[in-house]
Amino acid sequence: MYTYQTGNQTIDYKIEVVPNRTDITVQICDKEGVKVIIPRGLNENNVRSIIARKATWILKQLNGSQPAEEKPAALKKEAVKKETAKKEAPKAAASAAKTGSFEEGDKFPYLGRQYRLNIVRGDVAKAEMTFRAKFIATVPESWNEQQTNEGIGQLLTEWYQGRAGEKFQEALKSVKKAADNAPESVKWDELGEEYATTQDNTIVLNWRLLTAPLATIEYVIASQFTNADELFEDAAERKQWLSDNTLNAF
Repeated sequence: MYTYQTGNQTIDYKIEVVPNRTDITVQICDKEGVKVIIPRGLNENNVRSIIARKATWILKQLNGSQPAEEKPAALKKEAVKKETAKKEAPKAAASAAKTGSFEEGDKFPYLGRQYRLNIVRGDVAKAEMTFRAKFIATVPESWNEQQTNEGIGQLLTEWYQGRAGEKFQEALKSVKKAADNAPESVKWDELGEEYATTQDNTIVLNWRLLTAPLATIEYVIASQFTNADELFEDAAERKQWLSDNTLNAF
């Protein structure tokens, strides 16, 4: 059992190493408490970084919210709409940035795969995020730890959101090959922990779905206008990611 202290609260957690796994999952279980499932090769410091970034979410779950593992994987349209209606989602892109601890070598999911973070400090006036088989965050040398963490969180948020439209349309294009009644377009927005919803007859996806494989994104899109389980022969495989992961990209 490992322990992470945040403020005056303590998070006890277990680590489970799965050799063939490529992603990282934090589960809240009734009997086992907090369990972090990781691929082979990550050390305890990597896990502590993950716990640090997800501390607020973990404490929220432990204090009475629905555990992530119990969240329905089959995205029934009406259920998602009702749940979304219970809360107002922030619209500003800047509000989506997490204030966590980012370290060299941290991994972040994109389209179902994990990519490492490379932090470069240089003589630059403005921070920048690039992606070349890994996330490269270039930040000013003058930035302190807090500025670096907040800056990288914002850079990652903007990077994901900047690719949401293109990738979601790519997923929709595949769905249209299988479903004649598929919509012509989809949109993205800040939807908290919800995968998707329908607003004014338009499908709106959570931009954090970019962390999932394209096949899973296709399943989520299809679930908004038809029975996705019947549309895809491999529906069980497509939606498995939704059961094993959360939408907390970082």
